[in-house]
Amino acid sequence: MGFPNLGNMGEMIKMAREMQGQLKKIKDDLARSIYDAEAGGVRVTVSGDMEVKEVKIGPQVVNPNSVEQLNRLVKEALNKALKLAKDDASRKMKGITGGLGLPGMF
Repeated sequence: MGFPNLGNMGEMIKMAREMQGQLKKIKDDLARSIYDAEAGGVRVTVSGDMEVKEVKIGPQVVNPNSVEQLNRLVKEALNKALKLAKDDASRKMKGITGGLGLPGMF
């Protein structure tokens, strides 16, 4: 009673390890990547691992009567910057996974 496909199993394990190494490299690369976005005088910088690095609010939007607008602009700029980071991560992941959606990767 033999196991004729054991050779294939070894090859699959080798490929999985290679993919794991590539994924770690991409994740490290993304952590070093920086994405900037601006909305109405509010500039936000995030990293590829989805961490907010900086928020700059231009003097033209600082007005005691426009707190709601400022809140909206900060949210808009954050969402834009995070979308840039997510899109880049997705694009880089597709190169390794061949377009397979692997849940929980990023």
